[in-house]
Amino acid sequence: MTLPGAFLGFLIATACGLAFHLVRGGSLSRLGLYVFTAWVSFAVGQLVSQWLDWTAWRVGSLNLFPALLATVIGLVVAAVLAGPKPAIRASQTKGDQPQRPKP
Repeated sequence: MTLPGAFLGFLIATACGLAFHLVRGGSLSRLGLYVFTAWVSFAVGQLVSQWLDWTAWRVGSLNLFPALLATVIGLVVAAVLAGPKPAIRASQTKGDQPQRPKP
């Protein structure tokens, strides 16, 4: 793989992680989890596709389809393993603050 191909793969994987976070939501730590998972999954998908000589949707030196498929699978697995988002407590919302009595 060439350096421009690796950079393109890094950008595509980052975009996948950011898009997943945009759809799924969550905190800053979830964003980091999704982006890191996308990087690792994309690289694993690319390596497996090279090992199996699978060249579907080839863009330069990237085998895009297997890498994107591995990224989607990795992101779904990470979201399931991370569990549901924590619920917002009533004390955290701004509209539910108790009113002080007027003297």
